[in-house]
Amino acid sequence: MSMEKVATDIYTFSELRKNGFTYVDKTDALYAMASGEVGKQFFIARPRRFGKSLAVSTLKSLFQGEREWFSGLAIEPKWDWSKKWPVLHLDMGSIQAADVAEFRELLVRQLQRMAAEFGVGGSASDIPSVMFTNLIDALAAKSPDGQMVLLIDEYDKPLLGHLMKPEVTEFRDALKAFYSVVKTLESKQRFTFLTGVSKFSKVSIFSDLNNLKDWTMHANVATLFGYTHKEVLKCFPGCMHALAEANALTDEEAFAKVVEWYDGYKFEENAKQVINPVSLGLCFDNNKFANYWSQTAMPTFLVDILKRHPLDFSDIEIDEEELGNYEPDRPKGVTLLYQTGYLTIKSFRQLGVSRRYALKLPNLEVENSFLKDVVGAYTGQGDSRSSGFAVAAGDALYAHDMPKFLKALKSFFSDIPYDLTDRQNEQMWQAIVYVVLRSIGVNVNGEVKTNDGRIDMVVDLPDDVYIIEFKLDRPAAEAIEQIKGKDYAGKYALSNRRITLIGISFSSEKRTIVEDAVECQEVV
Repeated sequence: MSMEKVATDIYTFSELRKNGFTYVDKTDALYAMASGEVGKQFFIARPRRFGKSLAVSTLKSLFQGEREWFSGLAIEPKWDWSKKWPVLHLDMGSIQAADVAEFRELLVRQLQRMAAEFGVGGSASDIPSVMFTNLIDALAAKSPDGQMVLLIDEYDKPLLGHLMKPEVTEFRDALKAFYSVVKTLESKQRFTFLTGVSKFSKVSIFSDLNNLKDWTMHANVATLFGYTHKEVLKCFPGCMHALAEANALTDEEAFAKVVEWYDGYKFEENAKQVINPVSLGLCFDNNKFANYWSQTAMPTFLVDILKRHPLDFSDIEIDEEELGNYEPDRPKGVTLLYQTGYLTIKSFRQLGVSRRYALKLPNLEVENSFLKDVVGAYTGQGDSRSSGFAVAAGDALYAHDMPKFLKALKSFFSDIPYDLTDRQNEQMWQAIVYVVLRSIGVNVNGEVKTNDGRIDMVVDLPDDVYIIEFKLDRPAAEAIEQIKGKDYAGKYALSNRRITLIGISFSSEKRTIVEDAVECQEVV
C-alpha cells in the first residue's frame, strides 16, 4: 500500500497542491463563506496548529482565480473562475514587537512592501490606519467591480504576547484603531476573512468589527479546521497502515490510538469531533505516537493566570458569553484555555435563553503536556521535583500503601511557595491533587456525581477504588463521616474491587496537610 505525502510545515495552498501533498478537501465549507450567499465578512477563531493559515492561503488562491490548484476539489464546478480580485493578505503573526511604537513601525513596513508589490505606490503617511485605508482604496480601484479581497491571518498575535502586562491596553488600542478600517471600507471589500486564536469582547477590539459574521461556533464551519474520522480514514489509508505496522498494531487499533492521542476537539456543541491535523501529520511522519503539542511551550500568560487562580480541571463549566470573548486587560483563565485549545466542549445545558458549557481536556496529547505545565504553575516546583512526588504518590496508590501515599502528598504540599497558596479553599487543594495525579496518568475523576451529592475525588484503578474528601480547617474524620453518611461507596459496591475511604484535612495557617483518616473496605 502506497503512502500519502503528508505536509507538516507547508501552509501555502498552491505549494501543497503543486508538490503533490495530500489536501483534505475543505472547499465546500469555504464556499459557504466565499460565495457571498450568506454574507461577505467573516471571523473564525481557532487554536494554533489547526490549519488557519492554510485556509487563508486557499481563499487567496480562490479569489485570484488559480483554478489549476482546485482541480478535483468540491468547489471547482461551483466557482465562477472568470472573475478575479486583488487580494490583500496580512500576516499579523509576523509582527512581533516589544512595544507599540515598534509594532506600528513593523506594520507600516509590511503595508509599504505590499503596496510596492501591487504597484500602487506608497503613502506619505506613517500612520498604519491611514496607510491601510489608502492601500484598500488603491486595490479596489484596480478591480473591474471596484472591490478587493481582504484576508487577515493571526489578527490577534501582536497582542497575545502582552497579556497580563501593563502595555496590553496600548496594544489593544493600536489594533482597534487599525482594524476600524475594515468596517469603514466595507463597501470596497468583495470578501473579508479574519482569523486568530482569540475573540475579544464587543467593547474591545471587536467594537469596531461588529460588521463581521462571527462563525467561530457556527455549524457550517465546525469541522473546517481539523480532520473528522471519515476524512482521516479516506485520505490517509497508506499512512495509517504504515503507522500500524511500525507499532505492531492492526489498522483499526492504530486508528483507535490516533483518536485517543489527537482527537477530541469540538467547536460547536452538536458537531463531530475533529483530530488535530498538525499533530496527526507529525505522528504519520515519525510513525510514532508521541506528544507533539508540547513542542511549543504553554504561553507564559496562561501560566501566570493559573498561578493566580488555580482551576479545578475535573469540573469546568462556563457561560456562553464568557466562552466566546474576554477583555485583553482582564483575561479569564477558562476562556483563554478554551480558545488556545487546551480545553474543548464536552457538553452544554440550555438555561432559559442562555447556555452553559462543560469543558474538558481534549485528548491524551494535550493532557500529557498541559498537566505537567499546570503542576509547575500551581506548585512553583520544577518538572523533575514535582514529578518525583507525583510518581511516588501514584506508585503508592497502585500498591495500596496509604502511609506512603499520604507522606508523598504532605511532602509535596510542604514545598509549595507561600505566595501560591494565599487564596485558599477546598477546591484549590483539590485542584492541585487532581493535576498532580493526572499528570502521571493516574485515572482520577473529580466532582463525581452520586444520588446524594458529589464526591470530591475518585481514583479508579484496576484493583482499587479510592474515595477522597477534602476539608479545610476541619477534621479529617468529618470527611470520612460525609463519605459514609452519603454512602458514596455505594456507587462502587458491585465493582469487585477494594474500596478505600480517605479524608484529608488542610490547614490554612500551615498551608499543608495536617490530618488524614483512612478506612478500607475489603472486597466481599
